[in-house]
Amino acid sequence: MRFTTVLLLTLLSLGAQAAGKSGFFNAKILLEQSPQAIAATEALKAEFGEREQSLRKLAQGIQQMEKTYQTDSAIMSEEQKRKAEENIIQNKRRFQFEQQSLKEDFQTKQRELLGEVQEAIRVVIQAYGTENGYDFIFTDSSIAFGSDAVNITPQILEKLKK
Repeated sequence: MRFTTVLLLTLLSLGAQAAGKSGFFNAKILLEQSPQAIAATEALKAEFGEREQSLRKLAQGIQQMEKTYQTDSAIMSEEQKRKAEENIIQNKRRFQFEQQSLKEDFQTKQRELLGEVQEAIRVVIQAYGTENGYDFIFTDSSIAFGSDAVNITPQILEKLKK
């Protein structure tokens, strides 16, 4: 019995050592609060803000054209109505095209910048893990429970700020 207990304790001890040092990080926090992510968000705003504003103005113009058409159509000739309708349709098509173009360009740039941010985070995490003797570092989404004692999010965020 005593031998079994000693053997069991030895195996448990070896199992704990085999597990190694591990920690986890909150990916959402790093993607929201890291300077790299903040810079990427600002770059997106700078690059696409003007186009978005232009699109809003176009939408407001279309609304104004439709409102004018509704109020003035009773006194318009058939030719004027037809031209006004065509103008509204052309502007709606232009709006849809511009909106789709903006969406696609934005998503492409967003994926590019997100990839750069993720790569920067990955490099920092690997360096942190190596420097501090970690065997495993997980994202918070891949674990069911993690003690705050092994949450390295604040440390990674600090490294990203340097």
